[in-house]
Amino acid sequence: MKILFLTVDTGGGHAKAAQAIMEYMDANIPGCETELIDALKYINTGIDRLITGTYLQAIKKAPWIYRKLYALSERNGSVTSFAKTVSGLLSSGLAGIFADRPPDAVICAHTIPLQMVSKLKRAGIIDVPVIAVVTDYAGHSFWNLKEADAFIVAHENVRSDLAAIGIDANRIYAFGIPVSRRFTNGFGNCSRPRSDRHHKYNIFLMGGSLGLCSMQATFSALLKIDRDICITAVAGHNAKLHRQLEQMAAVSGRDVCVLGYSDNISELMDRADLIITKPGGVTIAEALVKRLPILIMDAIPGQEERNARFLLKAGAAYRLPSDSSLPDVLEKILDDPQILQDMSEAAAKLARPYACEYISRLVTDLIGRKNMIPAAGIPAVKASV
Repeated sequence: MKILFLTVDTGGGHAKAAQAIMEYMDANIPGCETELIDALKYINTGIDRLITGTYLQAIKKAPWIYRKLYALSERNGSVTSFAKTVSGLLSSGLAGIFADRPPDAVICAHTIPLQMVSKLKRAGIIDVPVIAVVTDYAGHSFWNLKEADAFIVAHENVRSDLAAIGIDANRIYAFGIPVSRRFTNGFGNCSRPRSDRHHKYNIFLMGGSLGLCSMQATFSALLKIDRDICITAVAGHNAKLHRQLEQMAAVSGRDVCVLGYSDNISELMDRADLIITKPGGVTIAEALVKRLPILIMDAIPGQEERNARFLLKAGAAYRLPSDSSLPDVLEKILDDPQILQDMSEAAAKLARPYACEYISRLVTDLIGRKNMIPAAGIPAVKASV
């Protein structure tokens, strides 16, 4: 059995979600062969730089424009239709993959490759199950493609979002956003919160993979907190930011650990009492399975803002209106252990630690019955957990 995973590099979460499923399949399905391809890079690196570069510049330099376009795309089908048309025009560039090494199923962790694969399926170039993995806590019309046999979503509210825009509810599975087994191992055995008023709290600060957050300002505000705390900050691949944070830490006199890129995010979350981060879908899913209270900063307009609203409504997070408000907000939380307790319990209710297992079972099931019943028939796998 060969499974092809397709994504696009508009943030590390899409690839991480795909890799988490691949990790599970490789370890648990005998004879399974998995492959991950960046669809735009495969077609043309210049086109990839144009599309992803425009997106990144929009959210970095003109977030208000991106916010308006995102809102418009939710109300007006013309934006969504244009995006699908562009992806459809590029779809022929993917056809070679299916000719050279045809898969038994395709899993798309981003809307762009899903739109391309849907066009190929309409044209009869491929005839295999297509599975969409939505890596945010809200739905969007970009995902409304009837050629997809299944949609994996983070929560029942996303299932409702997609059903409301016309996607067959029988094809929507609220299994959760897939995360690596490094995060899910031991789920249910974690004793949070560990803290009381005499505990030295460990605050974990982590920016997004795109380096778009004001992490330096947030770090500076953390250093001014009038509480005895331990701070762990991960700067990722941003070497300049890493140096800046180290310089600030060196003269602060505080208990601080500054890291660059780290493969040990799971362990760092285990040691933390609270995480301050952007509300990227996969990062949030990882924190939830750790039952880790979340303090939200710098949400990207559109999808991350909706992720933030979801967490706030569920009681699993607080939001920072600004970096200057951090001391007041954090001191309020740390001075009342019940707040951390309530946030941790809310996170546990939202956690979906078995997403990779359920997705793998569904994919195997879809492959097995592809020629027996229509894709939109009654699902053999339970649609929610």
